[in-house]
Amino acid sequence: LHPQEPKYSQISTGSAAYTGKIACAKGGLRFLRAVGFEKREAAAGGAGCSSDAGDAPTLVLAAPDAEVLEAGKQALKAAVKEFGAKVEAARAAENKAAAFKLAELKRVSAQNNSKRDATAEAERRQIMEGMAADKAELERQRDPSNFC
Repeated sequence: LHPQEPKYSQISTGSAAYTGKIACAKGGLRFLRAVGFEKREAAAGGAGCSSDAGDAPTLVLAAPDAEVLEAGKQALKAAVKEFGAKVEAARAAENKAAAFKLAELKRVSAQNNSKRDATAEAERRQIMEGMAADKAELERQRDPSNFC
């Protein structure tokens, strides 16, 4: 960290980086205030400001305290780690639920295939019995001794 450099000790609240990464994060502004950033209204006309934020207030690290910044850094790392663990736990639960659903779908599919196969086998048997009956009838009709 380089808290003495303006680049690291000033944040324009109108910048895309602030609005996209800090303002939208729950507790982002509160965290910056906790580590020593203070809100300062922009000077009229934006003199000396090279950002496109216009007249947006600026967060300034007025009196940087290395211990507070380090504690904030460690707290932020711990929060990121905890969030990662929660995301991983949620992903694992989602994967488990998906695996259960897939197993259930496979079971239902196997039941459906079994029913389909049983129906097809019954139809095949019926056709075979019909063919056997037709063959027997044809043999009976060909036998000259069966004439009335």
